[in-house]
Amino acid sequence: MAFRDMILAAEDYRHYAQKKSNAHYQMSERARARHNMLGIPVTVATAVVGTAIFATLNSPTQSFWIQVAAGLLSLAAAVTAALQTFFNFADVASRHKDAAVGYESVRHQLDLFILTYGPWKDTVTLEKPLVDLRAISQQLDDIAKTAPSVPDAVYDAAQTRVVDRPILLPEAEP
Repeated sequence: MAFRDMILAAEDYRHYAQKKSNAHYQMSERARARHNMLGIPVTVATAVVGTAIFATLNSPTQSFWIQVAAGLLSLAAAVTAALQTFFNFADVASRHKDAAVGYESVRHQLDLFILTYGPWKDTVTLEKPLVDLRAISQQLDDIAKTAPSVPDAVYDAAQTRVVDRPILLPEAEP
């Protein structure tokens, strides 16, 4: 492997890590929004049902329809709370955010790798940079093993400026 190929591989890893990080941040935000979409109605519904129950205790002549509406609202709150627990969007959001932070950390390491080894390619042997690049590659593999999946459409749509902003300018390469 030539030194230039190793730096290009590091740039490819850098782009991949940035795109994965952005996709996981996006998925984290989606899961957080879904958690709120279920959590807010549950909170409101249980508050209304609780108030309605106390209102019926004070006035035994409440309309049959008010009691039915309170019962249906109570059922809807229970179903929504069960869905919120089942889908566990808060945990999914947290796992996506952890993966995004991990990928971002690896991207920072790749930035430093390229800055460290790129400009001095004539004075550095390939042995140490290859060991370092293999370790970074292993970190990417470890993150991928524990990260929740990201749909292809989200990954493909993830925007990154890394490709537009390489660490080493192309004209500096021989």
